[in-house]
Amino acid sequence: MSGLTVILLIVAMPAWGQDAPPDTGDDAAVPTEVETEISNEVDGYPVMLNNKIIFRVREGVGSVATPEERANIIEQRLVNIAETTDLTADDIRLKSGERQTIILAGDTVLLTVSETDAQAYDESTHPELAEMAADIIRTALTEYRNDRSVQGQAVSIIATVVSTIALLIFLRGLFFIASKLLVRIRAQRQAGTLLLHVGSLPLLEAGATAYVLTSLVKFFRIFLVLVALYIYVPFVLSQFPATEVLGDSILQDIASRINGLVQAFVVYLPKLAMVVVIAVIAYYAMKLAQQIIAELGRPGAYPWFYEEWIQPTNRLAMFLIIAIAMVMAGPYLPGFGSPAFQGVSIFIGALLTLGSSSAVSNALAGLILIYTRAFQLGDFIRINETIGNVQDKSLFVTRVLTPKQETVTIPNASVLNSNVVNYSAICRESDGYLLLYTTITLGYDLPWRKVHAVLVEAAKATNHIVSTPEPFVLQTNLNDFNVSYQLNAYTSLPTKMPRIYSELHQNIQDKCNEADIEILSPHFSSLRDGNHSTIPADYLPDDYTSPGFVLQNPSNHSS
Repeated sequence: MSGLTVILLIVAMPAWGQDAPPDTGDDAAVPTEVETEISNEVDGYPVMLNNKIIFRVREGVGSVATPEERANIIEQRLVNIAETTDLTADDIRLKSGERQTIILAGDTVLLTVSETDAQAYDESTHPELAEMAADIIRTALTEYRNDRSVQGQAVSIIATVVSTIALLIFLRGLFFIASKLLVRIRAQRQAGTLLLHVGSLPLLEAGATAYVLTSLVKFFRIFLVLVALYIYVPFVLSQFPATEVLGDSILQDIASRINGLVQAFVVYLPKLAMVVVIAVIAYYAMKLAQQIIAELGRPGAYPWFYEEWIQPTNRLAMFLIIAIAMVMAGPYLPGFGSPAFQGVSIFIGALLTLGSSSAVSNALAGLILIYTRAFQLGDFIRINETIGNVQDKSLFVTRVLTPKQETVTIPNASVLNSNVVNYSAICRESDGYLLLYTTITLGYDLPWRKVHAVLVEAAKATNHIVSTPEPFVLQTNLNDFNVSYQLNAYTSLPTKMPRIYSELHQNIQDKCNEADIEILSPHFSSLRDGNHSTIPADYLPDDYTSPGFVLQNPSNHSS
């Protein structure tokens, strides 16, 4: 049997035509391998039964009928035969002649296959072609009557009921599994085990990860419900003759789309393999970078690479590796080079160019602050008028917690352009001490050695002031009416500086009062006689009385 004959036996709906009109005036047909709903003189006009194309007619009958008219005539004859209950598929018979073969249903002529039709196929004769056509008609006639029989309708109803039960079971199982997954996600979030990170780089915290997973579960639940309905509805419609065409068209649309997706995926497989290779190389490159950076930051290994640089350098290296990998993988991504992809790229580029200049400057300033080691987390620093502990040091901002428990957020660009005073650096890096200082002014009538001794004693009595190195006093200025004495004392706890200063000032007051020193900045334009002492009463003698106001006449007699 020829290849064409095999195709005709396999395909349920072949196409037929005729090269020349038969002697009987009926229509002959020739087969074709194209099975579509196209209707034209080249592809032929379809002959349908039971809402299905069984073959096509390409040739007319001389000037009697066009191919389209002949197809309609054959179709009407087949419908009449199918609706005639006294004729069965076994009543379809052939009547062969020398140059043509007639296909009949009882005494009714359905169509004629001529020798000219057979000559279109080198390995076929008109009886063989007619026999194949008759078999197709018998099959179509049997299907038409079975679909409309009581037994066929019962089978369709049973199939509909079974498919409905299967759909309900599937939806019940789907919603049950989805609810279990959502409960599990909530439990994992409360336990704090949903942190998502790549190596040492945190990507999402527990709340954000739980939100993403919950959204994915809900999305796939809706997606699977729609897919189930998309399959169920056309299947049910295809079970009944009145809606079979609609159901079949939906099923064919589904099959066409799935086939397109599969073909697109197969075509994309080589590019997907390249994306996977790039991702694997990037992953191992990040692992290698982490190992190298960890070795650089190992204590005592490389003095020029500090331990606090490990984490930011890891993040920077991973960002650069991921960026390079994305640039390399870009040409292999779906839609790369399309107008939509180019439009999105231009929009993002314009957005970054026009709206992120301050963000870029802050990010660069943050990198500079990290690698210049201006301060570390926990250091007690002063930036302009802000004093406090470094609470957070990110790529864009620095947060300082003041002694008043106020969190001040400063952009890194402003930090870089300001003078940063780090009170903790000397204590942290070289086990040194921070030098605190305060200045008081006293009159020239007080012996400076006594003042030095009193101030040093006040410093030693202050908590968190170390005795070695010893406190010392500098006379910083000789003013018009007083002397400026600067007390200098060392501490190893810069973070307690506000309390140390407060206690130091209290001790200076106490020690000066005990030594009978009035903390004044005298101006000799004032009258001193007759004024009560400013020393607290606890430090004055019990018999102390305010001196009288003395007036002296030119003869030097007081009164």
